[in-house]
Amino acid sequence: MREDNGVFSKTMKALSTSQSNAISIIRVMAMILIVSCHITQGYDQQIAFILNVGVQLFFLISGFLYGKVEISSAMDFYKKRVVKIYIPFIVVVLLFASVYAIFGVEQVSWKQLIPYVFNLQAFAKPIEGFNHMWFLTVIMICYLVTPIAKYLLKNKPYLFISLLLLVSVVEFVFVQKMYSIAAWIVLYLFGMCIGRFDTKKVNAITTVSSGVILAILMSFFQLSRLTDSTWANYSVWLHCVLAIFLFGVLYAILTKIDIKMPKCLLFVNNISYEVYLVHHILILGPLSLLFLTPSKTINIVLILIITFVLSYALNQLMNLLKRIL
Repeated sequence: MREDNGVFSKTMKALSTSQSNAISIIRVMAMILIVSCHITQGYDQQIAFILNVGVQLFFLISGFLYGKVEISSAMDFYKKRVVKIYIPFIVVVLLFASVYAIFGVEQVSWKQLIPYVFNLQAFAKPIEGFNHMWFLTVIMICYLVTPIAKYLLKNKPYLFISLLLLVSVVEFVFVQKMYSIAAWIVLYLFGMCIGRFDTKKVNAITTVSSGVILAILMSFFQLSRLTDSTWANYSVWLHCVLAIFLFGVLYAILTKIDIKMPKCLLFVNNISYEVYLVHHILILGPLSLLFLTPSKTINIVLILIITFVLSYALNQLMNLLKRIL
């Protein structure tokens, strides 16, 4: 999702035009992947599994950009993240929970809303249609550890990277719980490493290494007889490695060709966070429009139009609130 206010604007200014455009295009591509994932999931298409890598790309992009910015005040950083992430999130949750109640499409109790109020929904049973909101819990955890991670990455980089690799191995081999929050946090922190040491040599090594690991993991999955639950746990890491590989390839290509950012992509980039918040509710859940008419094409077009309209309105509301606050 887009990160463009406060300390993050300094990051984007520090990037060259080609680097900034490359990140924006990759973010838009990630958004297209995740919306496509949920649409194909709703139509029970297996390709949804691969398309889900868009979420991991979001984690990686956020970490990459924060690897480039200096955080002078942790409290100021946290305040800006809450305004940017939490307020639009809670507006969407309360808005659609109210729609559920008014039209009687889904019973939502105050008890169900409590985890969302405290942004802890990743640890609770999701409200129908709000299943994608787990991302907000995890990204806020990532933001909580960012100032400490920045300090270690700057002053003790080898210790930081060693701890990161150790946590990855331990989680992959020994933990394997239903929630792979550790994997997503590690991916975010790995993105910080890539951003901190953003050179052609480092990016080439990272991309080639992730490609080799990806091939090994895929071979392992093909040769091993895994249960569905075990496969689900391991597949989280498959998505993480795939995201690193895709990011490396796309970033190298897009920065080299120095592509100009089209206005339509710039528009989607600017409302990408709002699109993430809104789209799933219109695709999977009580308000799904996937089967509104006999035509899949018409249904998908309607979903996209309504998603973009609501996302733009939410984006403008947040801009107004930021000026007031």
